[in-house]
Amino acid sequence: MESKEQLMKMIAKIERDRQQYLKDFFKYMPESIVKELVYMEVKKNENILSAGDPCRTVFFILKGQIVGLDHYKMGRMYSFADFTKMYVVGDFEIFADRSEYGATIRAVQDCKLLKISANSYLRWIRHDENALFLRLKNILKILTFERKLDRDYLLMDCKERLISFLIMLYEKENPTGTGRLRVELTQTEISDKIGFNVRSVQRSIASLEKEKILSIENGKITFGFPQYEMLKTLLL
Repeated sequence: MESKEQLMKMIAKIERDRQQYLKDFFKYMPESIVKELVYMEVKKNENILSAGDPCRTVFFILKGQIVGLDHYKMGRMYSFADFTKMYVVGDFEIFADRSEYGATIRAVQDCKLLKISANSYLRWIRHDENALFLRLKNILKILTFERKLDRDYLLMDCKERLISFLIMLYEKENPTGTGRLRVELTQTEISDKIGFNVRSVQRSIASLEKEKILSIENGKITFGFPQYEMLKTLLL
């Protein structure tokens, strides 16, 4: 990155919430650190960082969504978090004084990023009270929210987890609350995301279809806003 001015012009072009956070986050970053930022692009389904790799780089997500993945013993990867509001990745391990990344972060959309070495990031943020405060506030907010979700999630059966997942997916894909959602994920991918086996997922889908809360079109789950409202009432 050539200058702070160039950095701010780049940030001014991104979506509102992300723009405001990163604008405030980079507010006092010195020019010497700005010049160490490197722009990069990551295609959908490519890893931004991988569990077990040396923790040497921090990434700032300018555009696109990412997801956290974890390895289970059988070698399959499971999604454990959608980082919708996480615009900085790779520094959890830095704060925890770990030498390797603890999870894989993958792009679920084409992403535009800035990256910086872990050493330069630490050299900057330990002396920037504003950036450190914003980052820790963001981390604690996400961790607190996730712990509450974890406690609630553990008590859910398969059907309830499926309903919760479909609600989340509809809200993510239809922020205006309109339109019809077609879930492109396979039943195996859904089972990976909600933590139940495929047969349990199939039974839950069949039950919701019988209740006319969702439809199956060409093997894919589809439903609209009225059904989304019905799904929400089922979790009350």
